[in-house]
Amino acid sequence: MTYLLDEGLSKLIDINRLQKELESSPVSDGSAQPPPDRREREQNLASTERQATSYISLANETVSLLNKFTAFVPDAFVYPEVVDRLARMLNFNQVVLTGDKCKNLIVKDRAKYRFNPKELLSVIVDIYLNLRTKQAFVIACARDGRSYRKEVFMTTCTILRKYNLKPVSDVEAFEKFVGAVEEAKLQDEEGEEALGDIPDHFLGINLRNGTNNRSVDVYDYGESGYFAYFEDFD
Repeated sequence: MTYLLDEGLSKLIDINRLQKELESSPVSDGSAQPPPDRREREQNLASTERQATSYISLANETVSLLNKFTAFVPDAFVYPEVVDRLARMLNFNQVVLTGDKCKNLIVKDRAKYRFNPKELLSVIVDIYLNLRTKQAFVIACARDGRSYRKEVFMTTCTILRKYNLKPVSDVEAFEKFVGAVEEAKLQDEEGEEALGDIPDHFLGINLRNGTNNRSVDVYDYGESGYFAYFEDFD
């Protein structure tokens, strides 16, 4: 979905540029055919419009299916193999839909390309709500260091209220979910601080101490599960 939405937005940006170029270029020089450069832009615009519609339609369908599946079988989405990727995907697309790239995107007749960012954001919120009681999902969202930011979720809440996209009860449930994610994030950070720095030999790094020229090599014997440590002094 991330790829589809990102490509769709990129195509809409291209559409906006091509539309402006066509508006500023002459329609005809008096001949029956438009100038070659304008004809080329028109062809590019038609092709880009088809691509944008395709990408965004697929993104809409993907989000809609995820909403249905997470509502009916939420436990299937909290397995370790799935939950981290799902959380990262939702967080990243929430950033995109509430960020400047989407806010500043102006194209004629968005509906023509099936692009409704508010509706798409609302469905993404539904997916969060479907999984909000699953602690594995809460933790996965909290550990997404790339895209999770509390202020993004708060911006989403503001949009939901401003445009009446969700009942008050859903917005409050979403805010409660954000609180749970923040709590999980804080506990995770406190746990890391309590552990302190991991000894270098557990990281599989070869070390050389400048004082006594001691070197430590770490070897992993693969499936045996054993590690061997070799020390030597120059």
